[in-house]
Amino acid sequence: MIKIGLTGVIGSGKTTAIKYFSSLGVPVFIADEVAKKLMTEDEFLISEIIKIIGDKAFEEKKLNTKYISDKIFKDEKLLRSINKLVHPKVREEYAKWLKKQDFNYCVYEAALIFENKSESDFDKIICIRTPIEEIHRRLESRINYSKNKVDLILNSQIDQDIKCSKSDYCINNTTSKELEKKLLEIHSLYV
Repeated sequence: MIKIGLTGVIGSGKTTAIKYFSSLGVPVFIADEVAKKLMTEDEFLISEIIKIIGDKAFEEKKLNTKYISDKIFKDEKLLRSINKLVHPKVREEYAKWLKKQDFNYCVYEAALIFENKSESDFDKIICIRTPIEEIHRRLESRINYSKNKVDLILNSQIDQDIKCSKSDYCINNTTSKELEKKLLEIHSLYV
């Protein structure tokens, strides 16, 4: 089975791309969803996150994502500590998931493929690139992030031009129609 990594900075259109692949019947693994699930169910992770960030990381046994993101995107050391703790567990879950798949290829979606140095886990990598102004517009209107918060998150990730230069495919996401056209071209290479 061919393993394709799908990456891009926050707000670039990875979710739209993953939904499109899924609609084509492609098995998709969404690293952020798995990470959030692990962070609320894995007792070891929960206790370590509390040690690193404090009790406010959880509210009534639910992950306090706003509190966590406010902390980690202002402190690179905290961000690295959390990533170092959570991402190996996500990779373990991916390995288990992969064994259950029966398709020509699968797609693993994660913003931090290059940041976590996991690019060698994939046969091919797709990067979704979107104009920064559009990313700001999406995140400020869709999830009510401030411009400052969007900039903090973007600054914690590798620049999208660098991600594209390291990827096998770089898709400029300016319209949904164009994005889907490019994804279908890639899909047709592997089915």
